[in-house]
Amino acid sequence: MFEPNVERRWQPVLLGLVLTAGCEAAEGRECLPNDYIACSCASGESGYAVCDELGSGYGECGYCGALPPGTAGGGQGEGGGLLAFMSECEEDAQCETELCFVFNAKGPHCSHPCSSDAECESPSPGCNKMGVCKAP
Repeated sequence: MFEPNVERRWQPVLLGLVLTAGCEAAEGRECLPNDYIACSCASGESGYAVCDELGSGYGECGYCGALPPGTAGGGQGEGGGLLAFMSECEEDAQCETELCFVFNAKGPHCSHPCSSDAECESPSPGCNKMGVCKAP
């Protein structure tokens, strides 16, 4: 004999499988196309690698000792001194950390490369997925 409740019990499971499969296809990329990630160049300088057009991965480390195209540029901190970690900045040369990183939501701030939250001192809340300490 057919039990209608048995069929209903499987509906949430099937819906979950369909939704999960859809998410995996959309999130199947390794990175966002034309996004940058901090890296170390063979020369020891800080650099950036760019994600390819398909989002399948980052290329070789480049922009060694320079900012990628489309990032801010400008002068030094007030009084000619260098800006402290997490200060707003316009270019690498302004920062004690030698990295003025452009955060999409918060603008450019002096930051430094990291591989874990423990490497990012206050006021940074931790290390982002691009290998740079997050802006507060």
